[in-house]
Amino acid sequence: MILLLADDNAQQQELAQQLLGVGYYCYAVSSISEAAAFIVSKAEVELLILLTQARLSPELQTLRGLVDIYLPVIVVSERVDEALLDHYHDAGIDSYITLPVNIRLLDNTIRSALRMRQLYHDQVRQCQQLLSFSQNVELEQDLAAKVYNSVLQSNLLQTEAVKADMSPLALFNGDVLLVEKTPDNHLYLLLGDFTGHGLTASVGAIPVADIFYSMARKGFALSDIVQAINLKLHKILPVNMFLAATAVALYPDSKTLSLITCGLPEHFIVNDRDSSYQTVYAKNFPLGITECIDLDIQNFRVDKHHHLFLMTDGVFEAENSQGQVFGALPILDALRQNLNLSIDTLKASLAEHTQGSTQQDDISIVELVCDVENIPWQASHKVQTVQPIKALHWKAGMEFDIDALRQVNPVPVIVNALMEIQGLQHFRQAIFLIVSELFANALDHGVLKLDSNLKKNPDGFMRFYQLREDRLSNWGQGRIGFLFRHQPTEQGGRLTIKVRDSGDGFNWSKHINTLDDNESLSGRGVKLLETLCSSLTYQGKGNRVTAVFDWKK
Repeated sequence: MILLLADDNAQQQELAQQLLGVGYYCYAVSSISEAAAFIVSKAEVELLILLTQARLSPELQTLRGLVDIYLPVIVVSERVDEALLDHYHDAGIDSYITLPVNIRLLDNTIRSALRMRQLYHDQVRQCQQLLSFSQNVELEQDLAAKVYNSVLQSNLLQTEAVKADMSPLALFNGDVLLVEKTPDNHLYLLLGDFTGHGLTASVGAIPVADIFYSMARKGFALSDIVQAINLKLHKILPVNMFLAATAVALYPDSKTLSLITCGLPEHFIVNDRDSSYQTVYAKNFPLGITECIDLDIQNFRVDKHHHLFLMTDGVFEAENSQGQVFGALPILDALRQNLNLSIDTLKASLAEHTQGSTQQDDISIVELVCDVENIPWQASHKVQTVQPIKALHWKAGMEFDIDALRQVNPVPVIVNALMEIQGLQHFRQAIFLIVSELFANALDHGVLKLDSNLKKNPDGFMRFYQLREDRLSNWGQGRIGFLFRHQPTEQGGRLTIKVRDSGDGFNWSKHINTLDDNESLSGRGVKLLETLCSSLTYQGKGNRVTAVFDWKK
């Protein structure tokens, strides 16, 4: 330990010798100015002892500023009066001792001052470490936030059919909103609430978004997407975490709204014509808890006057200063006041309720306008870079028996394979619609022998698809085969699709003359095929069809 004795005093040498005897090495200087010069040249000085009775020089603070860490100061004085004590306090003197010096007392005083110096040094080092840690965490969170937002927000389908307001409690939102359209213009939406909030709660958002967007764009059924998300979360999340979520599908062709509700609070379907409403309650476990989940799907008939409102529990459980939660009735009252400004009205009502209270959870409010007549999301699209396509010669075939048809919807798998082989991403929607319609006709009217006349009235759609599920579950036999052939053309390429089913077929020659008399295929579907395809022909007894799709570079 190196100590510095300051002031020109006859007792310096004697005191220095005494301190040396108890283990300290001392330097003696005659003034604070000399002490400053010494500290500049000898930075290892750890304590300053002033032998003075006078008031301390104002240079003392400057002296302390010359060292990197705290420099303790002890005064040795002949006497101490009230005025000196006040001055010592104002000058930041650590301790004082009076003459004659008791070396043991001085030693204890020095040790105490040095311990304070060490504590100060440790505190400074810890503060520096915390600052460095905080800066690193901030940089990592900024990077994570950019990745998080690029996956969730940049992929979010922007459409006037979906309105949302999300207020996270922390930098990362534990609530997640995903919106996408399928190749056949169905609108999919998922609102989820992970356990907790902040970064911990959002770790599962990226794999959920990846599964949702990729499968929706490939045309998978909503239930298949939810099953895949549940399985993924069950594998990656700890046992104390899960995702309460509701997945929504809006089908313009059947004017149907389907909800898979998994643990979120109740939702409301409000009709803007008369403010009537339906309450939708959760029917399934939250996602990620069990490996397998048997989904209960709720279906509703809707038109452009219906609005679906989804909320996470942060809205319902928001407390005021008295600890009272907001609850469902005030939410419903706010939504029904003005459906044109429903989210704003609800936010104002919630703010009035929670005035003076801090936010306790992530808050998300989503409105889906069920405009199945105009299909506002149909025009929504993202600009994608399309790579030049090189037309190739290839041929591929697949066949599915009744057991496979019960378990798998082959359309997304087939279309995705076609995209991978030939790279026709720019034509994905058209090809998906062609394959989907050909498969639906083969399954519904060929294998399952369903009559499309059931779909001529609004309620018939619901009945048709319920009957379809029942027959598919119990049908004894059947199969559907696909054959794809692709060849280059001068303008681009030609994709020939042949579909054959094991059904009884239909009078295709009569169908050519009058589409309205078709009892096997949906008239609208066939018209769509004829619009998209270069040619559409039937062979045999009508259970074989060939569609030709020509694309241009």
